[in-house]
Amino acid sequence: KIKSKFDQLKRKESLVNRIEISPTDYSMTLYTSGRLEIPADRLSAGERQLLAIAILWGLADSSGKELPTIIDTPMGRLDGEHRTRLIEKYFPNAASQVILLSTDEEIYGQYYSKLKPFIAQEYNIVYNETEKTSYFSNGYLESAL
Repeated sequence: KIKSKFDQLKRKESLVNRIEISPTDYSMTLYTSGRLEIPADRLSAGERQLLAIAILWGLADSSGKELPTIIDTPMGRLDGEHRTRLIEKYFPNAASQVILLSTDEEIYGQYYSKLKPFIAQEYNIVYNETEKTSYFSNGYLESAL
């Protein structure tokens, strides 16, 4: 399931052909179509982030249980195409409840528009400099709209 999920998220179709997980130590090995091992450092930071998301998505899907998903800074290392794939493929299908803790520069414009139909509630964490505290306000980041 992890490979299937990773295939949905990555843009380089021939990057990884097979993923094996050792039953003894749970280490993961990635392979090309020519059965060559792919070192993890060959993946970009964004591809490693997508692989981590694919692992969590595959495990959650395999469990058969309704598990909430919470993601902090979900698109910080991703390029435009990977952001679009994450918004279109993962966020709407990850779980029945997905909480995204994003910055104002991650989910904006077209990304926000694509995600909006799947949003039940939006909150903004506002920092009060005078009181040195944070509080929640309804709505999304004004600068992102």
